[in-house]
Amino acid sequence: MRTGAEGWLIALDDGAERPWDDEGCRAVLSTEESRRADRFARPASAVTYVRVRAAVRGVLAQVLGESPADVRISSAPGGGPVLPEHPDWYVSWSTSAGVLLVGVCRGAPIGVDVELIRPVESPAKVLRTFYPSAFALGDLREPETFFSAWTLLEAAVKATGRGLARGARQVQLYRPPGARRCALAGIRDAGTAPWSGRTERFTLPRSSARVMTAVVTRGTTAPVRLHNQRPQDTQQPSADALRPVPGTGAAS
Repeated sequence: MRTGAEGWLIALDDGAERPWDDEGCRAVLSTEESRRADRFARPASAVTYVRVRAAVRGVLAQVLGESPADVRISSAPGGGPVLPEHPDWYVSWSTSAGVLLVGVCRGAPIGVDVELIRPVESPAKVLRTFYPSAFALGDLREPETFFSAWTLLEAAVKATGRGLARGARQVQLYRPPGARRCALAGIRDAGTAPWSGRTERFTLPRSSARVMTAVVTRGTTAPVRLHNQRPQDTQQPSADALRPVPGTGAAS
């Protein structure tokens, strides 16, 4: 088994070299996951759901040394995912714009978020809906600035299991002088151990669109190994790996 925090950024569309094996993805789902996939009204939504769950299982299979179909994923009382047979391991995932971000960590909670970077109308007002201290972050009209704050906020409340409505006010964000991105200062009332966050920007495959990713874990730093392609179990062609934007890979 691996240790530490790791993340996988996975394109959910069909690759240029090899398409997704949707039947194979279906085969590794649990009975409940298969039933939920059948309840989607739109076929495209069902396909995305199946690929997401199969990819999450593929990541966990590689990390835990099991087969994808054997990984048990349950829900905590707050709705977040838990691994009942591996209580020392934590997992979180998020999707946006046809991209999946999966984060796993041993021994410490983890939360992740990914968002398509795009213009947002009244960004300060949007952020203040959940985070009253948004005014302290300065001008949020630059999409990279807003989404660094938003993804860190989402990742932090996933890591604590509190959700936006209940936990966003406990998150402490700040903006270093002259920086375009916001950073995580801590999380109040979430234990004595420190929390850390990391944001990165990636370019989508075969596109000029970009996404912002955030990973929040418990610890003094966030030494996250971020893979830009699926693990072998999930059969992602390496040619479709998402590309980090030059100069934006530092932890924040």
